[in-house]
Amino acid sequence: MEQQQARQGDLSWRLSSHPVTLLCFLGFRISSLLVYLFGGLFVTDNFVLIFILTILLLAADFYYLKNIAGRRLVGLRWWNEVDPASGASTWVFESAPPSAPPGNRTDGRFFWLALYVQPVLWAGLGVLYLLSPKWLSIV
Repeated sequence: MEQQQARQGDLSWRLSSHPVTLLCFLGFRISSLLVYLFGGLFVTDNFVLIFILTILLLAADFYYLKNIAGRRLVGLRWWNEVDPASGASTWVFESAPPSAPPGNRTDGRFFWLALYVQPVLWAGLGVLYLLSPKWLSIV
């Protein structure tokens, strides 16, 4: 059998230009879901503690996404500037210039896939929780 050559754009972390950044990004994305799903089995039965751990992991994920992964993997940056005279808040969004060489397609595919799939998974888990007997007994 012939072995297929991995090419740019395939979903293989080994093709990434920034493999450590990519693996940390995916680790933060996955860890909050895993703690929410399996924290009651392996960590504690205390739902409040699981909820707090999940929120802290989501905050770390947001920080890493905004400040590190977005910039290194796909060239996105954004921040808030406050005008000292008026106090008006302005959000500044910046992306890589069009004249810049295109980034690594593998990094981009992982980034955008993880960015859009995680909220869909959270919405699905929310619907499942609302339909669960534990929630229905509260209502």
